[in-house]
Amino acid sequence: MKIYDIARCMSGNVLGIGVDDEITGILEQNDLVLNCNLLNSYSKSVTKTKGKRQRLKKIKIKRLRKVFKKKKVDFIICNVDEIRKYTKTFIKDSIFINKDMLYIYNIKDDDLKQELIAKYKRYNTIVEEIKDCKTVILKVDNKNSKTNIFKDVFYLIMDTLVQFFNIVSDLLLN
Repeated sequence: MKIYDIARCMSGNVLGIGVDDEITGILEQNDLVLNCNLLNSYSKSVTKTKGKRQRLKKIKIKRLRKVFKKKKVDFIICNVDEIRKYTKTFIKDSIFINKDMLYIYNIKDDDLKQELIAKYKRYNTIVEEIKDCKTVILKVDNKNSKTNIFKDVFYLIMDTLVQFFNIVSDLLLN
């Protein structure tokens, strides 16, 4: 599996959202990972400087920007099932807190994949697709991404209006 190879190569500060137990084990054994935060209700945080496990508080995905500071996380690895209903806020927050690479795995729906690619390209990021068996992994390079408050608000309003018009058109057609 390619996602496990990607997890073995990560270094620095890593944020995992909805990762499974195998990826958690790989990140815990990786000596290059300095600080690993896992956002699951059952997960634990591993800090290499302290050398012991600590319980991690459950952090809401909508509050990522308040918990993590600007460009402090090197790598983000997340399962698309965990972020599916938070895509409007997750995209701008992931650009804000991430300074290197973002990996979104377990994408099976082609429409969701195209939507994520289009929304990440707004922020001048480089998005690559990696085929993995029946699923797709999106690799988002956030090194040259640029964001500001006006751009975030504009895209939030635009996405909300598009979603509203889609709901209204679905109701009228049915």
